[in-house]
Amino acid sequence: MAVGIIAALGVLVVLVVREMQRAAGQIETVAQLQEAVQSLFAGILLVVLGLELMDTLRNYYMEHRLRVELLISVALIAVARHVIQLDYEHTPPGLVAAIALLVFSLAASYVGVRVLVHDRAARNPDRS
Repeated sequence: MAVGIIAALGVLVVLVVREMQRAAGQIETVAQLQEAVQSLFAGILLVVLGLELMDTLRNYYMEHRLRVELLISVALIAVARHVIQLDYEHTPPGLVAAIALLVFSLAASYVGVRVLVHDRAARNPDRS
């Protein structure tokens, strides 16, 4: 998995350099700039998603248990990547509301799990 993430990062760097050279003279509108930046952010989030998945697997093999906050953070990154790539002019409002509810639910779950883990660690300092 690490080799795949390193390869994806290398490809992302090559694509960014190539697109910057190509786009320097071809981006003429804000819409074109927005599309280029959205693609860049989506590519970066894809690499970060791979890193988070690798960290989740590493923790699973070291501790032999899954940490829920890592799984929720992977889901948040995946949804954020999707949100960045949405075409809001052509996306139905119901879908935008559903994605917003999903992001809010994942964020609240992440905060709730972190608070629960912190409280549990504070009560049992020797079992953290």
